[in-house]
Amino acid sequence: MVQSPGGDRTPEPAVTVSFCRLSRSAAILESFPGREPDDPPMSQTPATLDPWRLVWGQPYIDSRTLAAAIEQDLLREPRPDFRTRLLVRDAAVALRGYWGAPRFAQWLAASPVGPRVRAILEEDLGETGFPAIRRRLVDSIDSIRLRRIFDLLGRGIHDRIEVHIAGSIPTLIKGLTARPTGDIDFVDEVPAEIRRQQAVLRQIKTDFGLKLGHVQSHYLPEHWQDRRQWLGDFGGLRVYVVDEYDIFVSKLSSKQEKHQSDLGVLALKLDKETARRRLLTDGGAFLDDPKLRPQIEENWRFIFQEPLLAKPERQQGHQDPGDNQDTPGTTRNGNRPKRPRQKRREQE
Repeated sequence: MVQSPGGDRTPEPAVTVSFCRLSRSAAILESFPGREPDDPPMSQTPATLDPWRLVWGQPYIDSRTLAAAIEQDLLREPRPDFRTRLLVRDAAVALRGYWGAPRFAQWLAASPVGPRVRAILEEDLGETGFPAIRRRLVDSIDSIRLRRIFDLLGRGIHDRIEVHIAGSIPTLIKGLTARPTGDIDFVDEVPAEIRRQQAVLRQIKTDFGLKLGHVQSHYLPEHWQDRRQWLGDFGGLRVYVVDEYDIFVSKLSSKQEKHQSDLGVLALKLDKETARRRLLTDGGAFLDDPKLRPQIEENWRFIFQEPLLAKPERQQGHQDPGDNQDTPGTTRNGNRPKRPRQKRREQE
């Protein structure tokens, strides 16, 4: 068995795996006995979507997520107010322009709120209220398309291989970010069994617009392997994604504008205190690096508009050691001392 870069942790202790070359079907039967590994499965997109949160505070909006948010909002609110109807109308117009009329019509025909969206589009609601939606729409990769990619790669792998995916993909397929990416980043390296599949790699580039890359594990917080999430088994390939809080912490030291944008979007959806604890504990090595710490603290301050580490409040009656010393330019009562008059120099 190929262990994950954590060393002694084995996610499926009851399974015995042979290292010998096997046929594809035999490898699947022996290595993957029809049950999920002990690692938690990848968490999916949040069950409740709010179109208002999508259109405010982030530079990209995934088109499918916006459509799902409109559906959920109209199902929750049978009689939406004017402002909500205006948002639905402008979002629907933006989706129609982005998708094209045929795809938009298919969505309306299949959607449980299709007739209500049509009715809102026919209302006279005045001028556009949300003009920026259209230019921010993108089609981000989702878990279905990512699984198709690994399905293609897994067909050419006959031994058992585990891989871990970091970078932007984990947060994209969970609906936490929407910025398009051109890379699938493997932790540490792309296995040779995958690199050899040149024809498949070209197909992935052509059909999905993605190429395979890698990111070194030392850019991730300690113990990240313990928090990995299982995406699925694809032939001889078992795929995990890195936890979103580990992705967040790994980007905090970045000066790149795209990473800082990702941090701002993630900050709207992740728990701040969980992110802080992850940084201060398993991300402590980053803070100990004098080259990284200033950027980490500045990114945190800008994103959350507060310092990473709040200064401790002074307890009443407690006196710091420096309190016995006069502040330069003041006396002990806090007043500035009077400057002694200088004697006039006698004229020679």
